This record gives sequence, structure tokens and C-alpha cells, in this order.
Amino acid sequence: MPAFYTNAMGEADSWYRQGNEMMMREKSEEAIVAYDRATELDPNHVSAWNNKGIALFRLKRYQDAINCYDKALALNPNHANAWYNKAKALRGLGQTILEKANEDRVSAAKVINESLAVFNSAEECYSKAESLSSQKP
Repeated sequence: MPAFYTNAMGEADSWYRQGNEMMMREKSEEAIVAYDRATELDPNHVSAWNNKGIALFRLKRYQDAINCYDKALALNPNHANAWYNKAKALRGLGQTILEKANEDRVSAAKVINESLAVFNSAEECYSKAESLSSQKP
């Protein structure tokens, strides 16, 4: 492995750890910046993608969080925590859509159907997470 590659990986891990520190301090925006840097240096850093999703979820940026979980799952389809986190984000998104439907009753039926589809996706993710969690390596 070339030295520059090893150095970039080490730097990515350093940014990842900094993101985790920011998360523990409940500084989600700062954590996102650190996770962004980690994934720029190592686009295959599954944990950085997953944790960036958690930070975005905490900010109620559900679709952005889902996008991060999807990247983590593309890299590791057996990442039970990413499936679980995606399910939670889908439920948050579904709830947001329902609230929108409640505010705009004219298009409520369409929006409620959209929300139900998102909730169904969340249930599928929870099932996948449970299945992966119960498997012993």
C-alpha cells in the first residue's frame, strides 16, 4: 500500500474520531464537517457515513441522513446499525410528511399515501437490521 494512501486513511480516521467527539458534545453541525472530511479522504469509510447520518438525523435532516445510510449500506449491505438508523430516519421523514399533510388538507390523501410508503420502507429496514443483528459471525 503506498504511503500517501496509508496517510490519507490515518487522516480519515482522525477526522472520524473528531466527528465522534463532536457528537458526544452534541455539536452535530461540527460533527458533520468532520465526517465530511473523513469521507473525502476515504470514500469507503462506512462508519463515517453512518455517523454522519446520525448527526443529520439529530438535526431532523432525515432525507440527508437516509442518503448517508444508503452510502454506508452500499459499502456494507450487512451493516445492521445502518439499517436500523435508516429505518429511524425513514420514520422521521414519514412523520414529517404526515405533519405536512395535516397542515395542507387539500393534498392530504396524496401526502398520506406517500407517508405510508415511507413507513413501509422503514419497517423493511428494521426487519433487515433485526435479521443481521441476530446472525452470529
